[in-house]
Amino acid sequence: MELVALLEYPTPEVADRCGLGFEELESRYIRLFINDLGGVAAPPYAGCFLKKQDRLEFMSAFSGFCLEHGIAIDPVQPPDYIPMMMEVLVMHLSADAQREDLLSLIADYYRDWPQGFTAALREHDDIGIYVAVAEEFCQILQEIDAQHATDPVRSY
Repeated sequence: MELVALLEYPTPEVADRCGLGFEELESRYIRLFINDLGGVAAPPYAGCFLKKQDRLEFMSAFSGFCLEHGIAIDPVQPPDYIPMMMEVLVMHLSADAQREDLLSLIADYYRDWPQGFTAALREHDDIGIYVAVAEEFCQILQEIDAQHATDPVRSY
């Protein structure tokens, strides 16, 4: 999934595709997702954007879901690492998951954080690449809802 590649640590190839120099894209990525004066503007972790659920509980539950469905997640990153969560959704979609499993996955792990992540990027992404990725991901979630849910829960 190309969206995932854009949210991972930049490579010279991604910088070329974005029409930027590698150092410029790397610097912007670091300021947005890793470290900047005053804190991280848009941490790439879903749990940082949860409103009602504890991040550790969320990560534990998501890890359990992946294990239960035979999806191996990267042990180097926390389970709520957004690019990895995007990959899990793609894997689940390409595995022709049961409608109920897919809707459960989205309801449990993709409802609360995409809006907050996108809002943080709207505020801090001065080049627009990362906010475009987040908005496209929200659009994908809406399309999945429209295709599979008889009563879509909400807009992303």
